Amino acid sequence: MSIEEIPQGSDVNVIPKNEKKARELIKKLNLKQIKGISRVTFKQRGNLIYAIDQPDVYRSAAGTYVVFGEAKVDDMNQRIAEAQQQQAQQEALQKAAADAKSTSDDKSPESITADLEKASIQDNKKDEEEDEGEIDESGLDPKDIEIVVEQTQVSRAKAVKALKAHDGDMVNAIMDLQ
Repeated sequence: MSIEEIPQGSDVNVIPKNEKKARELIKKLNLKQIKGISRVTFKQRGNLIYAIDQPDVYRSAAGTYVVFGEAKVDDMNQRIAEAQQQQAQQEALQKAAADAKSTSDDKSPESITADLEKASIQDNKKDEEEDEGEIDESGLDPKDIEIVVEQTQVSRAKAVKALKAHDGDMVNAIMDLQ
């Protein structure tokens, strides 16, 4: 019976010729088969692992082992990355569920901090909308305005407003904006 004649789904173990010879030699060496081992792994540098599922394991009297089976490369770095990704997804789901459960009456520090952040973002948007109008830069040096904008990381309109409030004094304008 050839390999092509074996029906699919049948539980047949085809042993290559070299493996058959090795098994016969093992019997001559009086190695004892160890039953009940479901997986054997060999670790190499760089977290590279060779895994043999459902192996045939033999042990000598001296304590050495002979393992038969199909070795597959098992990359631990990839497994770790997948586990971290799954953990991050679970944490995100838990956080989303916790956010859905929390109500507006929640007095926890996290909810208070979140409310304050939302309020500050809305205030910043209002300030930016106010600053978008025409800017009256008369009486101010454009270089001074650029220096204030560069040092404080604010909009040009805020820099002009601060310079006018301090009569063109750059140092006080910068201190006021920070």
